[in-house]
Amino acid sequence: MDIKRRNIQYSKPCPVYLLASFGCATTLLSEILCYPLEYIKVKLQMNGTQGCPKYKNIKSLLAETTSIRQYYRAINAQMLKIIPYSTTRIFAYEFIRTAITGDIVETTFRRKLSCASSAYAIALLTGNMGDILKIRMINNPELTLVQTIQQSYNKTGLAGFFRGYWLNVITITAIQAVEISLFERFQRFFVKNFTQGDNSIGIDVLSSLLTGISGGVLTAPLDGFKSRYMNQVIDQQTYWNTFISLIKDEGLFGLYKGTLPYCIKLSIGSTLTFVLYEQFKKQII
Repeated sequence: MDIKRRNIQYSKPCPVYLLASFGCATTLLSEILCYPLEYIKVKLQMNGTQGCPKYKNIKSLLAETTSIRQYYRAINAQMLKIIPYSTTRIFAYEFIRTAITGDIVETTFRRKLSCASSAYAIALLTGNMGDILKIRMINNPELTLVQTIQQSYNKTGLAGFFRGYWLNVITITAIQAVEISLFERFQRFFVKNFTQGDNSIGIDVLSSLLTGISGGVLTAPLDGFKSRYMNQVIDQQTYWNTFISLIKDEGLFGLYKGTLPYCIKLSIGSTLTFVLYEQFKKQII
C-alpha cells in the first residue's frame, strides 16, 4: 500500500514497505556501530546491584573488558528486538499518522507525539522480549540466548517477557517528546543565525546531535530504572518497591548511572538513523 507523506510535499506516493525496509536497515546499522555503548551503559546501570559486578568507575570497567567481542555480548538478543521492532514501528506510524492527520500538511506537536507513542507501543509488543533478554545476558555472561530464554520462561512464564513494557513505552514516549519539540527548534535556530536560510545536511546532523544529548540527559533516569526492573528474574518486585529499594540503597544519583554512554549512544544513533533515513526518502520520493 502506498502512503503519501503529509509533512513534506512529495511528487509521488511513498511506498511504506520501502520506508519500513530502509528504516530497519538504518536502525540495524546504528545499533551495530553503537552497541558497545549500550553494553557499557547496562553494566554501569547495574553496577554493584542485584548480584552484578561492582566497578569503581567507567575506567575500571573498560580495563576489565579486554576484547571487542565482550562489548558485543548479547547483540543477538538486541537484534531479536530491533528487527521486528523497527519494521513494525514504521508500518504502525505511517498508518496511525494517516488515520489521525488525514490530508493535513502541518500537524501539531500533540498529534505528532500521539502518532509516535502509539506506534512505539505497538512495536514494543514485538521488541520488549529482546530488551529483557539483552539486559539479562549482559549481566549473566555464562548464559547463551537460548538458555536465557529458557530461564526467563521457567521462572516467569510468557508474561515475563512483557515485564517493564509500560516503563519502556513511557521512556520512549519521553524521548520522542523531547526530539519532536527540540529538533525543529534547533534546526530553525541554526538556519536563521548561521546560514543564508538554506537547510543542509550539516544543520540536520548538528540539530540531531543536540536533540539526542538533550533527550539522553532528561530520560537517563527512566532508562536506568527500566534496566533494574527488567533484570529481576527471581526476586521480582513491583515498580514502586524497585524504586524505593533503589533510592534507599543508592539515592537519586543511582538513577543516573550510565548516563554518559546512554547520551552518546542516543545522540549518535538518532543522528545516523535520521540523516540516512531522510536522505533515502529524498532520493526515492
